Amino acid sequence: MSPAAFSKFGKQSKPRFNRALFLPLLAFSLSAPVQAQTLRLINEYPATSVTAAADLQFADTVRQLAAALPAETLEIVTEQEAQNPFKGSAQVGALSDGKVEMATLFAGIAGASDPFFLLSSLPFTVSSFEDARALASCAQPAVERHLRKLNAHLLYVTPWPPSGIWSAAPVTGLAALQALRIRTYDDNSRAVFEQVGAHSENLPFSAVPAKLAAGELNAVLSSGDGGAGNRLWNQLGNFSAISYAIPLSYTVINQDVWQQLKPEQQALLSEAAKRTADASWSKVKDRIEANYSRMREHKMTLNLAPAQELQDSLRKAAASQVTAWQQKAGAAGIVAQCLKGIAQ
Repeated sequence: MSPAAFSKFGKQSKPRFNRALFLPLLAFSLSAPVQAQTLRLINEYPATSVTAAADLQFADTVRQLAAALPAETLEIVTEQEAQNPFKGSAQVGALSDGKVEMATLFAGIAGASDPFFLLSSLPFTVSSFEDARALASCAQPAVERHLRKLNAHLLYVTPWPPSGIWSAAPVTGLAALQALRIRTYDDNSRAVFEQVGAHSENLPFSAVPAKLAAGELNAVLSSGDGGAGNRLWNQLGNFSAISYAIPLSYTVINQDVWQQLKPEQQALLSEAAKRTADASWSKVKDRIEANYSRMREHKMTLNLAPAQELQDSLRKAAASQVTAWQQKAGAAGIVAQCLKGIAQ
């Protein structure tokens, strides 16, 4: 082949060779699935608990909404109980620092970083889920401001069934109450039980099993839901329904992550969060009886009408602790505003 012919062949062949290489790559890029943006959501409670169940619903709702908007593909991966590498207050730091994108934080855990978050778990402050929801709604703007200090954006809150006392021995009166070595879940509850003469320790739920096994605890302050989810009936055969509080858990996303999302993605998460919150508030009453049924199946003794002596002692201690909390949290104004008209 002459040089001229080679040159002509080369000029004709080179474009054909590039097209042959490029077209399959273009076809692959057009057919390749959109890579989902994955957000981790941690929770130290088991999947059967009210908050972890809400997280699973939230993840499923996000999946359904994202399927209708493939360009905004998002995926929530839940890490619950043992799967969650962060325990107790370490969860707050992990969320604030961006080690995880999302977290469901029990109010008592968040309260270790900012006592304002203990508003929802103030002892004997609300007596119904209607009151608890009214308080949560009224306080939400203030909660959001305080969350921003933790570099967090609020998605939804989940109510717990009322907190009661799980105990090895029946709590029949003041003497039995003072004999408790009880796990409490925030600074307020620790102080209340100390004031009535019990030994009280503020612990995350993840620390409870080891303490019970070692004999360091003989009681736990928890809802029937949390305790049932963690099978406390294996060590604690009694439950006293003192209706101490209806605390909340806050499901939040790291503020930096939130701001990096497109408006369409933020709207998707907000809609899923709204649906999750509405379902949680509407179903929480049903969980109480379901929990009691599970307790009875495991041969627990339920005291649904604790002695008046017991209630009076706890309420007296609670009143002084609420006053102390208001001063510490600088929350007298929000309490006066949001608790006005709520039955005591």
